[in-house]
Amino acid sequence: MNTALFIRHIIELAMIVPAGIMSVIPVRNYQKVKTNYLITLFTVIMITAVLGGSVVCSVYHIPSNMALLVFMPVFFLAYHFCYQISLSKKFFCFLYASMLCGFCTMYSTFATAPLELDNHDGVFHISSGLICLGITLAIGAVFFRTLSRKITEMLDNPALDKLWIRLMFVPFLMTIILIWMTPISPENAMVGRLRPVSMVILLLIPMTLWFMCHMMWWITNRMTETAQLQQNYDILQMEEKQYRSTLRYLEETRTLRHDFRHHLLMIEELAEKNETEKLLEYIRPFIQKTENTNQKKYFQNPVLNAVASHYIELAKEQDTLLMWGIDLPEKIPFKESDICSVLGNLLENAINAVRELPKEQRIIHSTISFQNGMTFAVHMSNEYKGHIVLDKNGLPEVNAEHHGIGLRSVQNTVNRYNGMFAIETNDGRFDIYVVMYSAEKDK
Repeated sequence: MNTALFIRHIIELAMIVPAGIMSVIPVRNYQKVKTNYLITLFTVIMITAVLGGSVVCSVYHIPSNMALLVFMPVFFLAYHFCYQISLSKKFFCFLYASMLCGFCTMYSTFATAPLELDNHDGVFHISSGLICLGITLAIGAVFFRTLSRKITEMLDNPALDKLWIRLMFVPFLMTIILIWMTPISPENAMVGRLRPVSMVILLLIPMTLWFMCHMMWWITNRMTETAQLQQNYDILQMEEKQYRSTLRYLEETRTLRHDFRHHLLMIEELAEKNETEKLLEYIRPFIQKTENTNQKKYFQNPVLNAVASHYIELAKEQDTLLMWGIDLPEKIPFKESDICSVLGNLLENAINAVRELPKEQRIIHSTISFQNGMTFAVHMSNEYKGHIVLDKNGLPEVNAEHHGIGLRSVQNTVNRYNGMFAIETNDGRFDIYVVMYSAEKDK
């Protein structure tokens, strides 16, 4: 085996190391194996590919690119095994790194053409190989922020989830084009003014790729912000509707109490006149009316009690049993509208979730407490039908428009109080935990 040729192949094949790093950077947050195992696997594959490929190429006089084509499926299988992300996103990141390295190889061919005119071995000279490796490292440094932040944020953006299958073809086609543009021999690059003109023009390729990626990132961010504003608007509308409903109920009860005073005066007058028949006739419809509007006291706070009574009536209408565990004083250091919004949304979500279950399974367990004078805590549990998948925010994934806004509203309210919000789905049971801290806690 020719030692010099072996070393030249090693330098040329060493490009797979920065290529591997560039493919890993965007998906680092989706790692599903231990870091030590990942580093070991990465090292073993790289050393095997570089040294093993160099031996085969130098002995059988095979171009390094042929060895890379053979190793590509192995690289991708290891890549697929180590990261938990959709296949289309994996293909995009893997091919994006291949595209950048394809450009580096092509550009190096033009840059080192004068040094390679007497080379007929199908592999770069040592100096040319080092230049190629240096260009690859330079491109990796230029695109580092794009790979580590822009593409990573795009991978996390649900607005692009349905587009990755199409997007992955962009780096794939670009890689093929770059391979096709690479001169077969250095003599082809030395024709007339082809080389200097090509070296200037070809710099537009990475600049265009960088610009397109950043532009796409900016557009998707604007789309996400617009969607978030619409979502917040929907949440505010829903909270306002719920709060107005509560205020309307309180106004009705206030009117009832005001009218009740006049009724007492009339009853007193009839009693003083000993007009028993008229008195009974007068109070009979009033008794029926108050029986129909009689409200059980669940909370000492009248506003929270109104909300609870409303949803308990909804639950009764669909034969759902609400099991309560309540430990709340009349006054708590939170905005009543926020607490009403949280409880209302949680109860409505639970009632809707058990609607399709058999009657004996329509049971909602709710524990509500106020601890240490500053912590409001809720645990709500119920069974559900179907399959629930939680998204990256810990909320159930939903497809229907405006569906799931209630839980997003709860999460937003909890965040305003620097609280904690968690959902667990185990064996057909849905558990939601909410903890909110009063302003006094932060002082």
